[in-house]
Amino acid sequence: MLPMIDISPLANGDLDARRDVARQIGETCETVGFLYVAGHGIDQAVIDHAGDATERFFALPAAQKTAIARREGTMRGYIPPMPFAANTHGAPPTTYEGFNLGADAPLDDPEVAATGGLYGANVWPDEPADFRTAIEAYWRAVDRVSQRLLGACALALGQDENCLMKMFAKQLSNITLLHYHARPDLIDAPVDDTTAHRDTNAITVLLPSPVGGLQVQGLNGLYREVAPEPGCFVVNIGNMMECWSGGRFRSTMHRVHPPRHLERYAIGFFAVPDFNTVVEPLPGLAVTGTPEDMASRHAGDDLTGFVRHFDQQVRDVNSPA
Repeated sequence: MLPMIDISPLANGDLDARRDVARQIGETCETVGFLYVAGHGIDQAVIDHAGDATERFFALPAAQKTAIARREGTMRGYIPPMPFAANTHGAPPTTYEGFNLGADAPLDDPEVAATGGLYGANVWPDEPADFRTAIEAYWRAVDRVSQRLLGACALALGQDENCLMKMFAKQLSNITLLHYHARPDLIDAPVDDTTAHRDTNAITVLLPSPVGGLQVQGLNGLYREVAPEPGCFVVNIGNMMECWSGGRFRSTMHRVHPPRHLERYAIGFFAVPDFNTVVEPLPGLAVTGTPEDMASRHAGDDLTGFVRHFDQQVRDVNSPA
């Protein structure tokens, strides 16, 4: 069981109350790096609408979804079915399809060309008719939660509450809608462990699947199931936050092992700062992390590298054997 923290004081509490929540979050980030977030303030109807729209979108015929497929070098659009990660162990891989979107920017925004398309306009399907309304409402709500969490992390590190939030004025944050495919024919097959990874962004806010499947690595190196908790998000810090903290906070390895006999749907919000943000340990903090993890990184270049890596994965999947 992960720690469960009520973050409602981050929205309506005084500074002392916010500092108390920040202390709890900081202690969790120093150890597990994952937590359940309760008291987030998002109406359940907004969450349910987004989840329902996600399932109805993935139920569309393949041709309709492929018509808005993500183009190489970009973030936004539909991701056709593919293995979740490269399979190196011989076990049948976890397969999924996805849909990516980010902060919406008009095509005439000069940042679109300057960032190679990391900023840009989202691609929306015609169906379901309420899809865009549902997902945009969810985006706005979860973005507010992520901003509060950034403020709490800053307070936990002894910094000004706004020192991280100000790096997200024109954020590269993005959402991925995920559908992991059921494979009842493989229910007795060995599990592919290559999905284990650390998130590269600052904070991840996950709407977990009711069927489970998320597993987090403990300090003993063993993975444990993170069961969904009603009314809660699962939040974890990524490599950028670990770097900002000087290594005090842990970006933790985790993986997805969906039940093979069930369809699994989830929505991940990945908080990424402005394109030109240079991520490095915050001033005045002791640096205890490894040189590799503490190395300065350019947020835009970091995300560009991720897109290139993903493009290569897609090419590998689609290339003849």
